[in-house]
Parts: sequence; structure tokens; C-alpha cells
Amino acid sequence: MSRITGIWKRRLRPVLLTAAGRWLGGGTPPPSTAIRVPALAASGRCELIRLGTVARQVLPPRELTGDLAAVAAVRSAIDDAGARDRYDRLLAGTVALTAAHPFVAILPDGHASHDSGVVTTAAGELVEDVSGLGFASDDPTNPLRLGCLPRPRHAPLTVAVLTTGPHHNYFHWMLEALPRLECYAQAGVAIDRFYAPVRLRFQRESLALLGIPRERIVTATRWTHLTADRLAAASLHGSLSRAKTDFLHRRFTERVDPGAGPARRLFIARAGRGPRSIVNERELLAALRPLGFQRCRLESMSLAEQVAVLHRAECVIGAHGAGLTNLLFCRAGTVVVEIGTPYRPWSCFYEIAHHRDLDYRLQMASPVRIRHFDRRTGVGDSDLRVDAGGLRGLVGSLLETRGLRRGRAA
Repeated sequence: MSRITGIWKRRLRPVLLTAAGRWLGGGTPPPSTAIRVPALAASGRCELIRLGTVARQVLPPRELTGDLAAVAAVRSAIDDAGARDRYDRLLAGTVALTAAHPFVAILPDGHASHDSGVVTTAAGELVEDVSGLGFASDDPTNPLRLGCLPRPRHAPLTVAVLTTGPHHNYFHWMLEALPRLECYAQAGVAIDRFYAPVRLRFQRESLALLGIPRERIVTATRWTHLTADRLAAASLHGSLSRAKTDFLHRRFTERVDPGAGPARRLFIARAGRGPRSIVNERELLAALRPLGFQRCRLESMSLAEQVAVLHRAECVIGAHGAGLTNLLFCRAGTVVVEIGTPYRPWSCFYEIAHHRDLDYRLQMASPVRIRHFDRRTGVGDSDLRVDAGGLRGLVGSLLETRGLRRGRAA
């Protein structure tokens, strides 16, 4: 069945979409060549506004506790020596964040298509360093793989691209798409409209909280093809930085009073489906409740409510997952314990915690119900069984230490 699904997505569906587009009057061919912004600027075909440099940074090691035997077992199962080294760096937190050179490009009569933000020049070239998808992407809706694109709709305005390839993922939307706003502000570009997807609730709510009304949004969908008098496209880079996290923290929390309610101790629960479910969650909650922890389902809250509750939190515990993106909203010094699986060593939430100056620990759970595992890369996924007593002891010690520090400071 999975093979049939793959053939449909990657071979038959693009052919049918192309035929439908032609029948409905679509009529522009997709780009067949690619170019980068510096080359466009050198030939005088776009304005390039450089915004300085984000320096390369190597993060300090993070403290790892929990089921270290499971970590060793997963590591020993990795076939490739280079992948084992990468696994060690990710798990320890000693990752290197690459240098970035952010910029904004202004393209006369530039085109934007698809909900990922595929940017092309007036001459039909893919501008690959500001586009959310490229020729190599296997996204089954990739417009670069179609025989024709929808007929473009012209906007006699300055339109800024505000999306990213994996925009449907909350983490990537927050840390890749929305920081483009800061680039446009730093470049001093007067924007009339923003090209952005609004299908998902968090997209709509985040744009509203950032002060972008619905009437200033050109809806980006899989079928959209827009050309603007001036198309602004900020550089895309996935590395986190203090500049990104400070921008998002400041903009989302500027109207939240951290003293308006009591500081809360939060256990962020994941939905009961999908990987990284905590199979002994009841036992874990019973151990944490005497310390004042409350179970929190972020999916049931508006984004504004999530911002407020995380901003007022004293301590946050949660399994590795998109909900921990909300660590962006925590105040410096907040105690954070991420519950992880050795099959998924990503350091993305540690990176947020580092840039936000949070008191972070990684507690490794025992993996159960292993979903998948690639021995070549060391990456997989599983559900989690947490040592409830061990986690309670760790959290109690962290909170006691934090209380002592605050007492000395007072």
C-alpha cells in the first residue's frame, strides 16, 4: 500500500494536476533554471539589502540524566562512524550553529507561488536562496515538478514573502517563517501585503498577535501564483540564534504581564496519538502533583493563552515535541526539563533554552514501542516510559536550587 501511495504522490498526481491546470486555463511553465540573489544583484536585476552577520556559535554541553543505558544501546546500533559522532554531538548539546548572513532581496515583477513560498524572477528563474522549495524537494505538491503553473495574478504593490517550506510544522513556522518579519523591519522596507499561508490555526493566530490584519495578507496556497510590482524575500536559514528568539519573545509577550497571575509549574501533555506518548503518564503526574504541577494541554488553548501561561511559568516539563517551541515565551531562569528518547537526539529545544537563558535539563526516558530507526543515521522515534521517582527527584532539586538562588538575590 505504501508503494502505491508513493507512486500516486510522486508520479501520477503531478501529471493529473498539470493536465487539470492546462484544462482550466493555467498557462505559465515552471522554472527550469535556478539563480541566487547575489548573482541577481550583481547583474542589476534585484536590490540586495544586507543585514550583517550572525556569528557561528558552538553551544556548551547539556546535562543528560535518565536511562543512559538505553542511550548506549542505541548508539551501539548505529552503523556509520560519522553518524555516531553526530549522534554524540547532538545528544550532548555541543552542536555548532552555522554563521548566517541575513539579507532582503527586492525583485521587480517577482513571482511567488505555492504555500511554501517558491520565488521566481520575471524571467522565470527559481531564486533558490529565498524559496521554501527547490528542484530536489520530494514534496508531492512541489510546483517545480509540474508541467505548468496557474496563471499569475498581479498585485501592483510591494508584497513580502512570509512562509517557509515546512510551514505546516509549528516549530518551523515560528523559527523560520516569522523571523523574516524582523528582516523586513531591519531593511526598512515598506510592505503593503504579506504572502503567507493561513490554513492552520496557529498561522492565523500568530499573524494576528504580531499585528498583521487579515486584509494585509495575500493567502498562499498550493494553487496560488502571484506577481507583484516589488516582491520582497528575506533569506531563509534554519539555524537558531539569540536574535531570532529575542525577537519572537519580545513581540509575542510584550502585552503579557508576568505578574498578573501566580507562577505555574506546568507538565505539558502530548496528544494520545503519535510518537513520544508517555505510557505511564498517570504515574508521572501522581509523582509531580505534590510539587504543585498542573497538566497542560496546549492543543486546547489559543496561542495567546499559550503565550501567557508559558510566560508566567516557573517550571516546564514536557516530552520532546512541537509544544516545546513555546519555550520561546518563557522568562530567563525558568526551569525546563525536556523528556526525550534516545532514538531522537535533536537539540532544537535545548538551543531555544540556551538562547533564552533557561535552566534546562534533558531527562532520557526508556524507549518503548519503537516506531522506526535508521541504523545509518541514528535517528528514529519511540514512545516513552519515564522513571517517575527519578524525575521528581531531579525537578525537586532544581526547584530547590532555584529557590535558594532567588533567596540569596533578595
